[in-house]
Amino acid sequence: MMKILMTAMKTSISEVMETMFYLPVEFGEEATLAQCGMDKNKPIMASRLKFTGDVSGSLCIFIPKDLIGEMAENFMGEAKGLLTDDHLSGTLTEMLNMVCGNALSKIDTKVPFELSIPKVIDESKIQEKEILTIVETFESNMAILLKID
Repeated sequence: MMKILMTAMKTSISEVMETMFYLPVEFGEEATLAQCGMDKNKPIMASRLKFTGDVSGSLCIFIPKDLIGEMAENFMGEAKGLLTDDHLSGTLTEMLNMVCGNALSKIDTKVPFELSIPKVIDESKIQEKEILTIVETFESNMAILLKID
């Protein structure tokens, strides 16, 4: 089931990033957060969304704050200079909600999935050994962590 979920998540990330944020993506190797190619000197924002159904789990996303600014600018049509931290957090959680909802709708299940409200989390709470999937954009990398309970 993990492979089916990850395939659906990757497809969904591509669709949502290209359609809603005008940013094409490619998927890189798996790595820890420290290895994923994000600049350690730039702030990262993270969000987690839990889901339940035939399979329960969570999806976390880690995105450099600069990239979220570009995404918010593209999504909202506002200049970066006018965006607040609330706009960035809202863009991050809405992107995660769209990705997870879209992905789970592609899975054939007996019990419909239910999604929690996505929450901004402290990325330092993620264990250093967790293996993430790298998502590459022209500007920078982001990463996802899919877990099944």
